[in-house]
Amino acid sequence: MADTVPSPSLQRLRILHVVRRGFAGGGLENGIVNVANRLPGDRYRISICALDSEETFSGRIRRPDSEFYLLPKRGDGIDWNLIWSLARLFRRAKVNLVHSHNWGTFLYSVVAAKLARVPIIHGEHGKTQNDLEPIGMLKRQTKSLLGRRVDRLVTVSQSIAAEWASYGVSLERIQWIPNGVDTERFRPRTDQIECRLRFGLPEGDLLIGGIGRLDALKNYEVLLVAFAKIANEFPSLHLSLLGDGPCRERLLRKAKQFGVADRVSILGWRPDPENFLTALDIFVLPSKYEGMSNVVLEAMASALPVVCADLPAHREVFEPSRDGVVVSPCNGEMLAKVLAELCRDPERRKSLGLAARKQVVSRFSIARMVSDYERLYDSCAYRETIFQSVPQEMPNRV
Repeated sequence: MADTVPSPSLQRLRILHVVRRGFAGGGLENGIVNVANRLPGDRYRISICALDSEETFSGRIRRPDSEFYLLPKRGDGIDWNLIWSLARLFRRAKVNLVHSHNWGTFLYSVVAAKLARVPIIHGEHGKTQNDLEPIGMLKRQTKSLLGRRVDRLVTVSQSIAAEWASYGVSLERIQWIPNGVDTERFRPRTDQIECRLRFGLPEGDLLIGGIGRLDALKNYEVLLVAFAKIANEFPSLHLSLLGDGPCRERLLRKAKQFGVADRVSILGWRPDPENFLTALDIFVLPSKYEGMSNVVLEAMASALPVVCADLPAHREVFEPSRDGVVVSPCNGEMLAKVLAELCRDPERRKSLGLAARKQVVSRFSIARMVSDYERLYDSCAYRETIFQSVPQEMPNRV
């Protein structure tokens, strides 16, 4: 008779997330927090390790037995010592499963997991501005070689899955788990005026806005150009951005140059994006690239009309012209045209928002996302639970 394998659901799995930075303000980090806080405490123990940071987002993980580690990467090149430090951490913390995130943790986590003989999932969520450059041969070979050695490669969009398949990673090893949104926290509300007062925004104006890091990748300068183009036609129109980043001062200078500085607000980071979304009439994200945008899902769940650059990830989320609007090419002229049409048509804004809300509730709930990760974690940790009681020594360092 074949040996009976205990079901992973009967084990308490120790999962360690490896992230590049510990600041919990981006979509990647929010995704980890959303899943970690909702996994059953009697089945999963969640910890975080940051490789390039002086902090972890420990304050947002609401699990009393979580552990948080800092292993700062040293130098500009590859820090080979970091691989050994990670491998020792995996064994010392008795990790059942490693979940690394994005290119910045990829090489370190995969090699360390193999040294420690721990299963590893690698998650791909999106790209930075530097990642938009053509990929070099060494990086391509690294992705191809190590991508075939992860237990599962999980992506937030089908377009990212296709990219990794092009590196030679088999489709059987790649799993697509779209982001999910808390549709109770982000929902249609009737307290728009109160939310505007909370952020110091004008009560009666038509308000366009966005949420995100103010960098070149998010492309908010195009939104500012478009806003300036239609500002005279709509004298009660106001633009507000929730976020911060290296382009903040440039955007403020451009607003002054265009003569609209008194109608543009940049609010910095705030812990209540749901209230900011309630304050808006139109949500805009002109990014050059997105894996799968959490803020787009949150805006849709809030029943806002969403306007985005025409990217594959957005077309995976909504049907253009039915649940949202895509702009192609996403330049100042075209974006101004789309925004002006929406400003003139409140019924169109309402129908887009209601359709967007319906789409998110049916396809992108946070419960679905958590359930998908539960199944993924259980299946990938299966082998480790069998050998959990067998001591394994770290190989000697040469």
